[in-house]
Amino acid sequence: MKMKTINKVIRAIKRMAEDADFISRHKRSEPDFTRKKELTAADVVSFVLGKTGNPMDFETLAFCKTMNKSINAPGMCKAREKLNYTAFLEIFRESANIIEPKNLYKGYRLISYDGIKGELPRTPELMDKYRPSKEALYPQFHAVAEYDVLNCVYTNAIFVPSPADERALACKLLEEHDCEMAEILLLDRGFPSIMLIQMMEKYGKKYVIRVSKSFLKEVNDFGKTQSKDKTIRVDYDKRRKTTNRVKFEGGEYSFDLRCVKIDLPKGQTEILVTNLPKSEFSRLDIGELYNYRWRIETAFLDLKYAVHVEDFLSKKENSIKQEFYASLIQANLSMLFMDVANQVIMSKKKRIRSWNTQ
Repeated sequence: MKMKTINKVIRAIKRMAEDADFISRHKRSEPDFTRKKELTAADVVSFVLGKTGNPMDFETLAFCKTMNKSINAPGMCKAREKLNYTAFLEIFRESANIIEPKNLYKGYRLISYDGIKGELPRTPELMDKYRPSKEALYPQFHAVAEYDVLNCVYTNAIFVPSPADERALACKLLEEHDCEMAEILLLDRGFPSIMLIQMMEKYGKKYVIRVSKSFLKEVNDFGKTQSKDKTIRVDYDKRRKTTNRVKFEGGEYSFDLRCVKIDLPKGQTEILVTNLPKSEFSRLDIGELYNYRWRIETAFLDLKYAVHVEDFLSKKENSIKQEFYASLIQANLSMLFMDVANQVIMSKKKRIRSWNTQ
């Protein structure tokens, strides 16, 4: 079944890369990819998706040998600049949608957001746009990714200059989120905001968020009590909104917030807030759900050290963004191939056990 999904994803990528309307939407100027040239838009897509982390000259040489092309590294860089990074963003999103989310928690898909930062090449263009401060020696990017933690699939991401407001980026990802199935969003304590909670309620999404006691006065008051599971009322009128400089739609906003305390091994306590009902999810269920969020942490480690998301071939912003979204496509395909390999290994182990019992 996984091989069918892999083949379906690869066919979809090939179809998009060769589609005239797709190329027209994403080429950077009207004359691009219209004349008979050595490299087509599909070649550019294949090159970027096939990157292995080697220097540009080696990557170009390997590509030419595989594809029977004759092009040097500067020519490849020039061809890449003709294709907007949005082509890879569209391929990433479309290919992610093909991967069916089969693993659910009580019928819910589990989605998490998290951020990643990294350095970029030290060029005038990038120093001007991506330099976080005058004292910084290198330009830096800041990205927030959306990840299905049970199915190990990246579903969306935003790439911007550092530093960035991760709460605002999470709100933008939620606005772009078009999945209609029941979902629970799992967020760390760097993400909670009244605006994000309001948006999740508006879109009918459930959530579990780790918060600090200082997140809200009401949460702080709950933290001082002996209660471990309590629903509190949060009221924001115009005065409180202005005084606390909180952003949300409208002048006033009131909502119920279920607060849960989870005991940690070293005697510490963390507070999780959620809109999941007690009738369906116990306090221990809430703790178990939040633990699933850690899978995005390990996924980011794989993205850094296995897919090499921060090892950019290019020194130009557009091509760097191409490589970033290509890395997410590679990560999704890698997880599918790993599932296939695990299935083969398990089937062989079962056959060995059956032979030993004969």
